[in-house]
Amino acid sequence: MKLRNAGLLVLVLAASSASACQKTERRGTPVVAPVTQGGTQGDPWSKPADAKDPLKHPLFWKLEKDGKTSYLLGTMHIGIDPNTRLPDSVWKALDVSPTFAMETDLGAAGSLDVTRKDGTTLRDELGDDYWTKLEQALGATKAKALLHMKAMIPATMLSMRNLPPTPPMDGVLFAHAQNAKKQLVYLEPFELQATVLEKWMDARAVKDMLDDLAGGEQRAKDMLAAYVAGDEAKMLAIQDSEKDRWKAKGRPMSELDEAMDDLLYKRNASWVEPIEKLHAAGGGFIAVGAAHTIGPRSVRDLLEKKGFRITRISE
Repeated sequence: MKLRNAGLLVLVLAASSASACQKTERRGTPVVAPVTQGGTQGDPWSKPADAKDPLKHPLFWKLEKDGKTSYLLGTMHIGIDPNTRLPDSVWKALDVSPTFAMETDLGAAGSLDVTRKDGTTLRDELGDDYWTKLEQALGATKAKALLHMKAMIPATMLSMRNLPPTPPMDGVLFAHAQNAKKQLVYLEPFELQATVLEKWMDARAVKDMLDDLAGGEQRAKDMLAAYVAGDEAKMLAIQDSEKDRWKAKGRPMSELDEAMDDLLYKRNASWVEPIEKLHAAGGGFIAVGAAHTIGPRSVRDLLEKKGFRITRISE
């Protein structure tokens, strides 16, 4: 969930369409037999695991206070394969942490009612011209399936359009923690995320995305590249560029401020207390969307003001 362009949406979009509940093996992938020169032993249908290419500068920090240690990881929901790109330091930190915390319970996504209740269709709300654009962007079959859905569903789909189809990073981390029988902490109720999602990912958001598909996709690619490089400054610059697009559309800056409060700052502030509590209980591993970990009023910034010593971990 972020403002109305694909690059920013991807940063903090709650994984409302992802299922992280199924139990998998380490790092969310099935265990296969060792690969030999002649293939995989005992299983002719399996294929070798993808080669590792760990991030050299992940958005990953050690949190220290009162003799205890926790860890904070900024994640990308899709586009970055957690199985090949997250370095060993992340997995080792998760292994030694008694508690795993994430934004919300992804399993509750199945209870989200995304159907329209007012007797109208998505096509009615968008209008024929934008409906045609949606068909062109997603394909006529997918668009037809969205006819009776709320606008936040096509907005979510458009925000992830043409991104690399990787396993969800948050879901894979959750599965690993669940399999290790770690204590699980959700920093906010799913209903809160759903409410914010529906408020800001509305028909106007869909129209904005459809009006600037190429630009949105480029910003998404730029954001992924900045994340891979671990370049906080670049990520913040892409985020700040939303102000210029907002002004160009003639929208009041007060509305942008409200959106930022709803989507980032209020939520960041509400997470500090549960993070402090899990830390005091023995430390933990916290995984939240990357946008929540960088810049002023981020989770990291707020924890530092609470007396945490915070150190970036690089490979």
